Amino acid sequence: MQIKIEHLDAESAWKRIISGYERYWSNLKNYKYRYDMFIPNDDRMREMFEQPKLTEQQIQHYHDIFVNKIYKLSDLTHQDENIKKAIILVQNRIKTHIASLLPAWGATMPETLSIKCTYGRGGGYSSGKNATILFRMSDDKRNDYGIYLLFMHEFVHILIQEQIIEKYNVPQDLKERIVDIIGQELFNKPVQPMFMESFANSYITPEVIRTDLAGAVKKMMTDYTAIKQQQNTPDR
Repeated sequence: MQIKIEHLDAESAWKRIISGYERYWSNLKNYKYRYDMFIPNDDRMREMFEQPKLTEQQIQHYHDIFVNKIYKLSDLTHQDENIKKAIILVQNRIKTHIASLLPAWGATMPETLSIKCTYGRGGGYSSGKNATILFRMSDDKRNDYGIYLLFMHEFVHILIQEQIIEKYNVPQDLKERIVDIIGQELFNKPVQPMFMESFANSYITPEVIRTDLAGAVKKMMTDYTAIKQQQNTPDR
């Protein structure tokens, strides 16, 4: 798997911001996500995200502020050395822990992986043969190990997204909990507190992670769907 680092230009970074705005107000706010994961540390961008609906004129206004007054390439390159160190850690962990689990996950390794650096906090991903991990670089406190943990979290997402998450229509909260349980078990990554109390807990065990993750998720979603249907069935 080839890995390369990219830094988004101003227009590409803006597209990520406006996409984050749409995702936040359409879905992620319901799961108690914070919008600062999508934006620079700037009051004008916070002002934008506080508004649930923007006009075209407002979007253009905030676009011009970001592109002309906020964006600096140096904001996105300052962690390059730590990212390079994290890549080495990730490649070692893939060899020692992940590669042997791919059959149990029904997963295949991407052919290429692009690490794209932009503004915000945390990470994101897109799956497929040519996969992407998005590093949001407004958090200056991460060292190479912190970046490694974020990298591994997003990489697990990539590996199971199409073969498991999309196939069984797993909702956002259960998806994150599955990846958190895997991360805690395989590389001791701290879990996200907002997903700890989860329907997934009794299904995603250390054993099934190593033997039949896809089967466990299929069983989980069968039971989850049945319960939801019962809850939505009116009494007669």
